[in-house]
Amino acid sequence: MNHKQESISSPPELAPYILKGESIISIVESPERLPSRPPSELRELYRLAQVKLHDEVGEFGPILASISLESDTDTSLDLHRYEALFGRDALRVAIDLLPLYPRLTRVTIVTLAKLQGLTTVIASEEEPGRIIHESRAEDDPIRIQLTKELGWGWPYYGSIDATPEFIRTIAAYCASEYEGPSFLFQKYLDKRHRPRIIADALTFAVDWILQRLDENPEGLLESHRSTARGIENQVWKDSWDAYFHHNGKIANHRKGVASIEVQRVAYDALIDAAGLYESVLGRKKEAVQLRQRAAKLQHTILTLFWTEEKGGYFILGTDRSPRGHIRKLKVRTSNMGHMLNSRLLEGDDPHIKRQREAIITHLFSPELLAPSGIRTLASDEIRFRPGAYHNGSVWLWDTYFIVQGLQRHGYYRLADVLSERLFHIIKVTKKFPEFVRGDTQREPNLNMQIIDVWDSINKRVNRIEQPPQEVQAWSVAAILALKHYKAVNYKISQRPPSSTFESKILDTID
Repeated sequence: MNHKQESISSPPELAPYILKGESIISIVESPERLPSRPPSELRELYRLAQVKLHDEVGEFGPILASISLESDTDTSLDLHRYEALFGRDALRVAIDLLPLYPRLTRVTIVTLAKLQGLTTVIASEEEPGRIIHESRAEDDPIRIQLTKELGWGWPYYGSIDATPEFIRTIAAYCASEYEGPSFLFQKYLDKRHRPRIIADALTFAVDWILQRLDENPEGLLESHRSTARGIENQVWKDSWDAYFHHNGKIANHRKGVASIEVQRVAYDALIDAAGLYESVLGRKKEAVQLRQRAAKLQHTILTLFWTEEKGGYFILGTDRSPRGHIRKLKVRTSNMGHMLNSRLLEGDDPHIKRQREAIITHLFSPELLAPSGIRTLASDEIRFRPGAYHNGSVWLWDTYFIVQGLQRHGYYRLADVLSERLFHIIKVTKKFPEFVRGDTQREPNLNMQIIDVWDSINKRVNRIEQPPQEVQAWSVAAILALKHYKAVNYKISQRPPSSTFESKILDTID
């Protein structure tokens, strides 16, 4: 295809976001689709869980990642692309809704344990102990398409963070009042129909992480696809262009890429596993070793992933040179906000406190704070586009995770600022969208176009704008969890700012 001849002129509003070497090859309008009824997070949860009643949530397995509008008659694959089980998504929803729907959390863990990797398969990226990225029925049209175009095997395991998230969800469920640590002895059948208990699944997942860390020169949990047509960025920001250097150059996917939030969840998973090993399984020596590994990883995170530039912040991640030397991806993203919702930055150590406050200062800067929440990418970064999938949009779950981190450290007023913006998205769009635009307009906006460009530098087509999924499970869970939190802790938001620092940040918010 001669992309240069087929390129079209750039509309004025889009021109600032067309990078060097890019040319627009198509702009397709996507008319707004309106729901037939006012938005209801409970109704959408039931649809995602494929049930009709509150008590049935979890009866038929984990939640779907997304669905289209209730009145939808459109069979377009784009609107039904994520109506399947995704490990990362299901676990995030399960842990967010644990206080409300413990049965959903339980069935999610058991289902993913049954699908846990047992051997090494290149086509599906299966590895012993690894948790799936996605699973689809044999007649699923998306599965058929992906198999034909990319040669994927099924289930597909191309996720670096689903496995530590699995450990974290097991630990959260065992710490809850619903079943407790006895859940580790729950029986299930693995992929080969052999009898197992959840403690086995936990151990397999821990061993997978440890092996990955052992194989890495810096002891990092890196993303690196094992099949040539697998997902390049095997993290939640899985767009091929989501990881790049400050000059806009795409990260080297031929070598490993380590994302900051993946190291965060790996650290917390090791600590969680150590607690269960020690208190429930009687494996005290291994528990000590896990805590030692976690401490080593913590040191690496707090040093390698930190830069003093721009007042200090946690970078997006690292990649490697062709010779394997590690390089920093010095880009400001929402990923740094995930560090707040972790044990990593707890305590009164002055250095840790400084890093916490630096993160918050960046998150509430004009470059990262949008009217709808926290942008996935700061607006002064080269690859920022307000409608890009992971390079400038605002994802509801992402902002909600940052809300949880702010609450964790007592910044309740700042958490409320973001919470109200999330509620406003639902009020205005009347949906529970995957994401909204990260522009500066006061009201939340959804993409209404599909825009493809030809990237002559990277020699590939890049979809720089597309409408979001209309009802995203992460978004529904975030709103439900926020409302539950506010109902239980209704007096917290009335407290004055926790510190002079919080007051200062509040004064900068428009």
